Amino acid sequence: MDASIVVVGVVSGLVATWMLRGRSKKLAPLIESTLRAHGALTLPALTEAAGLKGFSARGKVALAVNALASEGKVRTIPAPDGTPQLQKVNFIKYELTVATQK
Repeated sequence: MDASIVVVGVVSGLVATWMLRGRSKKLAPLIESTLRAHGALTLPALTEAAGLKGFSARGKVALAVNALASEGKVRTIPAPDGTPQLQKVNFIKYELTVATQK
């Protein structure tokens, strides 16, 4: 394998990660304010309540919510036991942690 191919792959991955983090940080205040106003929401409901539309918007919100969860600002409420795997996205809820609800 040529070393230049490996370098291009690594650089592309780093640039993509950097861009996604930037988008997540831009959406974070919108997600926090939406959760503060509406309480715990599923991903589809959160995307709609934030005024975003489309399947790609749902993906962007999911990335931003995961970033907020890793920072401890959002708590994930799991789907009930027995929920089919493909339906879990419609039952998993996200809510602000107590520290961020001020």
